[in-house]
Amino acid sequence: MKKFKKKKILILGSNGGLGREIINRFNESKFDVFTTNRNFADVEKNFNKVENFINKIKPNLIINCIAMSTIDECEEYQVRAFNVNSFFPREIARVANKVHSKFIHFSTECVFQGNKFKKIYGEFDHPNPTTIYGRTKLYGEILIKKYPNTLVIRLPVLYGSTQKNQIFDRLLTRLLKGKKIRASSDIISTPLYNKDISNFILKLIQKNKFYFLVKKCNGVIHLSSKEHMSILNFMKKIGKIIKKTKLIKSAKDKDFKPKVLKPKYLGLKSNYQNITKKICSYTFKLEIKEYIKQATYSIKG
Repeated sequence: MKKFKKKKILILGSNGGLGREIINRFNESKFDVFTTNRNFADVEKNFNKVENFINKIKPNLIINCIAMSTIDECEEYQVRAFNVNSFFPREIARVANKVHSKFIHFSTECVFQGNKFKKIYGEFDHPNPTTIYGRTKLYGEILIKKYPNTLVIRLPVLYGSTQKNQIFDRLLTRLLKGKKIRASSDIISTPLYNKDISNFILKLIQKNKFYFLVKKCNGVIHLSSKEHMSILNFMKKIGKIIKKTKLIKSAKDKDFKPKVLKPKYLGLKSNYQNITKKICSYTFKLEIKEYIKQATYSIKG
């Protein structure tokens, strides 16, 4: 009897919120999962270490979750931001192509200008980033797009039990401890549950639709929920469920004294929904109750 050979998946960025969620999902399935964190990858100084590792295991799929995603940090350390967000994925794409691996790379809604109220961006909209973070992510997209084995997935702001120390996690943790919070009424996105991302990628690989999707969407796809809302309104939905709405106060982004003005009116939609629905039947609805349950368990644990 012929022995079934498991597909090899390499996940770069095992310490980040999205990386941990994808690892959890693929570990539950019949794949050989290999991981590296940012320290191993040594993104800026020693790419040979990563290249040798890829050449050794020859994965069927590489998923890059390594990014420098803090807007203020990218402005302060611009060279590092370009190294991590632009040149590192270019090198991964090059090596992946050489060893015939599929490559998934994540980008951001911040590649768009975000200056039009109620505007939700699709794949056909023209990118025009206003921050170093957005520019480095867009440049990374441009550098890897020439490789036919590459899929760029643009994402909005994320939430989920593994998204530790990120905006929704910090605010929810304070609420669950009975502390007051202030949330921006003028920072708008289409918040996405990170489990929807891992489920989508798993289905994409299981159904062997990777190259089909790359061809149909010209290498770039948006994943997002259908809810277009501010950080404040998202937290109000949470507050209503856990009966702590009185602890939630409205604020403007400028009240937090950011070093860099963020693009305010973002959010993603997909012009390829009819295609993605055939790959994954998930509705990409807000899963706030499940998120709260997991966060509550995490705090008590």
